[in-house]
Amino acid sequence: MAGKQNAASRARRGSHVFMRAIGMLRPERGTALAVVCAGAMVALLQVAEPILFGKAVNALAQGHNSLGFIALWCALSLTAFLAGMVVALMADRMAHRRRLAAMARFVEHLLALPPSFHTAARSGRMMRIMISGCETLFSLWLPMLREQLINVVSLIALVPVALWMNWRLALVLLALMAVYTVINLGVMRRTSGRQAQVENHFTDISGHVGDLFGNVPVLQSFLAVPGELRSIRGSLQQLLAAQYPVLNWWALVAVLTRGASSISIVAIFAVGAMLVSRGLASLGDIVAFVGFATLLIGRLDQFTSFVMNMFMRRPSLAQFFEILDHESHIVERPDAAPLRVERGHVVFENVSFRYPTGSGAIRDLNFEAKPGETVAIVGPTGSGKSTALGLLQRAFDPQHGRILVDGRDIRDVTLASLRAATGVVFQEAGLFNRTIAENIAMGRPDATAEQIEEAARIAGAYDFIMRKEGGFSSAVGDRGQGLSGGERQRIAIARALLKDAPILLLDEATSALDVATEARLQESLDRLRRGRTTFVIAHRLSTIRSADRIIVLDAGRIVEQGGFDELVEQGGMFARLVRDGGMIPSVANDDAAPLGRSLSRRA
Repeated sequence: MAGKQNAASRARRGSHVFMRAIGMLRPERGTALAVVCAGAMVALLQVAEPILFGKAVNALAQGHNSLGFIALWCALSLTAFLAGMVVALMADRMAHRRRLAAMARFVEHLLALPPSFHTAARSGRMMRIMISGCETLFSLWLPMLREQLINVVSLIALVPVALWMNWRLALVLLALMAVYTVINLGVMRRTSGRQAQVENHFTDISGHVGDLFGNVPVLQSFLAVPGELRSIRGSLQQLLAAQYPVLNWWALVAVLTRGASSISIVAIFAVGAMLVSRGLASLGDIVAFVGFATLLIGRLDQFTSFVMNMFMRRPSLAQFFEILDHESHIVERPDAAPLRVERGHVVFENVSFRYPTGSGAIRDLNFEAKPGETVAIVGPTGSGKSTALGLLQRAFDPQHGRILVDGRDIRDVTLASLRAATGVVFQEAGLFNRTIAENIAMGRPDATAEQIEEAARIAGAYDFIMRKEGGFSSAVGDRGQGLSGGERQRIAIARALLKDAPILLLDEATSALDVATEARLQESLDRLRRGRTTFVIAHRLSTIRSADRIIVLDAGRIVEQGGFDELVEQGGMFARLVRDGGMIPSVANDDAAPLGRSLSRRA
């Protein structure tokens, strides 16, 4: 009983998925309706052809003139051919347009989802779901519009016409249709769950392979290639083990349905011959019903193949819609207005946040960054530094408290305007496989070549860019793999410089640079910070020496805040971080040495 309920539930979900896919044609419903009408006409004309064939045979058998039936038959065939051309051309073009529209919609939705979603999702898996889903939509729309609507209308029209002509011979055709239906429904019930497992295996393997392709140097360096290949081969074997039973059932369907078709034609001849001998049918009826049977077999074969293909692809379509149904937890309010930053005054008021997984949290953050001030946020790994800046960008919303920019709650402004007001340099440079110029101009695509070059100069990237063969037209490779770590980071800094946002976020901006390059870059960053409210996250404390104020986090709470020298003299957590980092003697400032000696004595 439970098995039957599960099968019925899967069938309902499957029909819902396909109805939703068909609903995606709504933007071109006028064209779709025209295709449906033309296809229905083709189907009705094709059903009429065996009737005219039978009439012509009867006329010849009775010695009458059959040219009229033949001429009408030719006219119907020509009309059906022309209508079929219209269907094919319109259906093909519309299916291609809608597939590209579906792909664009998926990408747009995926890019709008918050960072928390992308942290958990595998890029390779998302790519597989998008490509497989769009191909399934295309494989549904095109055959449905070009062929399957004609098949369905033909089958629907065939039954009453056959019953009208000779109900006895029509019973043979109805028996054939019943066999097709029973066999296909039975197989679909038996294989629905297994095919979903097959598609899950495919998407998991795609995600795994995507991870491998993105980390080839690591795999080779740690001699992990053989082990990963064994894992992939094992996954492929599991995929085959799940796929074979499904293929076996559908192979059985193909054999049984073809056998039933052959038997039905023989049965029509046998029953027809008996009926003719009793005067219950004519020779033309037998000819017409053979034509009906041929038409029925061809249509059922096409329809069965279509159903089989769609049934096997249904899980990929379900995954596609599952991603489209994933809602962002960051919702822009209907009355949200653009943010206009005039001063850059940022305030955290009693802000608390915990990740849904419970892996980290911040609690009761209260601090402000005055206009033009540089605030450094430091603390041990996992203390909540990046989470705080993520909240400022609305990667998440706090569960308690609020964040104000120039007195406005950031939940009351549009997301686009909030993110336009912030320039960010991430710990990972985040470069695209495009030219250096395109990467720098990512946040300002209308920038001139001169503006791009000036940003590169300030970031200390101009010299190494010009040493490359293509200069600013050089491609950086996948994820910037054609550049060194320091070069990637300087490109990222130039990108933030060019955006020229009033609020600047530096998340380990100099972590990939050597000490000499970092020292040179600090001068550029000092110029960049003038007139901007800046937040700096750092593990290397030498990067925050010139901050106006330092906020020390531990376990998501503020434990200390103040100036650099003030916090060192207090001898608390910040002083311990400075001592453990060993950065005081390296700072190019005479008053750093006494602080270093003081810490040494305390140690």
